[in-house]
Amino acid sequence: MKRYIVYSLLVLTVSLLFASCNQDTDIDYNNSIFTEENEPEESAFDKWVINNYTNPYNILLKYRMEDKESDMTHVLVPATYEKSVVLAKIVKHVWLEAYDETTGNPNFLRHYVPKILHFIGSPAYEDNGTMVVGTAEGGMKITLYNVNDIDPENIDVNMLNEYYFQTMHHEFAHILHQTKNFDPSFERITENSYVGSDWYIKTDPVTGVSTSRSDSDAWKEGFVTAYAMSEPREDFVENIAMYVVNTEAYWNNMLANAGDTGRALIERKFDIVYDYMLQTWGIDLDRLRQVVLRRQGEIANGELDLSVIK
Repeated sequence: MKRYIVYSLLVLTVSLLFASCNQDTDIDYNNSIFTEENEPEESAFDKWVINNYTNPYNILLKYRMEDKESDMTHVLVPATYEKSVVLAKIVKHVWLEAYDETTGNPNFLRHYVPKILHFIGSPAYEDNGTMVVGTAEGGMKITLYNVNDIDPENIDVNMLNEYYFQTMHHEFAHILHQTKNFDPSFERITENSYVGSDWYIKTDPVTGVSTSRSDSDAWKEGFVTAYAMSEPREDFVENIAMYVVNTEAYWNNMLANAGDTGRALIERKFDIVYDYMLQTWGIDLDRLRQVVLRRQGEIANGELDLSVIK
C-alpha cells in the first residue's frame, strides 16, 4: 500500500530525464562493486539502532540503500547518514514511544509493528505526477522517502507530519485493521463516492474539465483527505492518521469547511473509527493525539537531541 501527495508534473519530468540519462548500455547491472569484504563496518548509529529499535521493538531499521529493499521502478537516492540519524530519533520519539506511552504496554508495538523500517533519501514519483511519501508491504515493511529533505537546524513539524508521521500512522493502522477488521458499515456511508486511482483529480459534471482535487474539496464530499476517496480501507486509516497528527483546531476547521453534508458524513465515519480503536485495541485516539502533539512540540522546541551519533 502507498500513501501519496499530489506533486508537480514538472518534477516528474525532471525525474524521467534523470532516468533516461542512466540508461547506459555499457554498464553491467549484474555486477556489484560491493562484496562481503568491503561491506561497511558497523557504525555507532548501527549500535544505537540495535539498542533502540531492534532489541525493544524487533525492528530492523535500514538506512543504507539495498537493491532488494528498494523499488527499482523509480530513480532513488540513498538517505544520508546524518539525516537518517535525525529521522530515526524523531520516529522513535513521536511514533514508537507515543504508542508505548498511550497503551502502557511495551509489547503492543513489538507484536504488531512492521519488522523493517526502510529510509530512502529522495522522493519517488508516479507517472501521474503524484509523489509517494510512504509504502507498506504486507505489514512487514514501511519505506519512508525524501529523508534527505529534513533540516535538523530548522525542524518543521508540518513537514514531518506530511512526509513521515501521517504515513507512519496511516500504514500502522492498515496493519491493525488487517489483523482485526473494522465495522463494514463504515464502507457504506460514502460507498458511491470512492473514485479509485482518480482520487487526485475532479471533473466538473457540466463542463467536463478536470482539475486537481484538494483536501478541502474532499471535505465537502465527506472525506478527511483527497486520498481517502480512493477506497474504503484508505479512507479508514486516513481518519486515524489525520486525527492523531493534527490539533483539535485543525479538525474543527475541517468540519466547519466541509459544509453540513460533508461534516455529517465525516462525523459518522469517525465515530466508527474511534470506537474501533478503543474497543478493539484499547487505544483512545484523543489520548494518542495528546501524546503525539506534546512530543511533536518537544521536537520543535529543541528538547530532543538530534545530534549525529558518533
